[in-house]
Amino acid sequence: MMPASLPAKSRHTGFTLLEVLLALVIFAILSLSAYAVLQGVMRNDEVSKAKIARLSELQRSFATLSRDFTQILPRATRINGEATTTLFQAERFQLESDDWAVMFIRAGWLNPGGELHRSELQKVGYRLRQHTLERLTYLYPDAVTGTEPTVTPLLNHVSAFTLRFYKNDAWLTQWMTPTVLPAAVEVTLTLDDYGTIRRLFLLTDSTSTTSSGGS
Repeated sequence: MMPASLPAKSRHTGFTLLEVLLALVIFAILSLSAYAVLQGVMRNDEVSKAKIARLSELQRSFATLSRDFTQILPRATRINGEATTTLFQAERFQLESDDWAVMFIRAGWLNPGGELHRSELQKVGYRLRQHTLERLTYLYPDAVTGTEPTVTPLLNHVSAFTLRFYKNDAWLTQWMTPTVLPAAVEVTLTLDDYGTIRRLFLLTDSTSTTSSGGS
């Protein structure tokens, strides 16, 4: 006896090839969309981290500048081993700089309990080399001839480093009297990413103030 024919519904329980291909296409589209969203989130996260790191670098750099300039002392220093009356050196292209450079003596270099064989005075300088603002320091204020400074890269992507000096109620673009201190110094940095930033530092017994601008 021949078996009864199966119902039509039982003969169509699987997926057709077209349905499988369509499902794969839809899954591929959803996967690509999710991957694009993930890539965008990762790029935004990298950009945010880079900007935060850059802002932290800027804050550290200007904090260092402020600490140095606001603690300048009217103390003469030896130059190439020779005694001088120079208190404040500031000139373009000195100290092997690609732009302005400055050198002075500052106080407040911590030496707890006098344990280190040095004073709390420090000879400090700044210069621009290969688009990097560098801080120069010496172990002793009166370094012997041939002593090389310790060079610390402070801020990169700097295209210009300029100085102005306040004296006798006027701003000067050159400092021609190294035997005295200016009343204030304006530091201007031109950055590749943030444009021009200025900081004003009052010297001697004045309290430092700051101002900034972009262009």
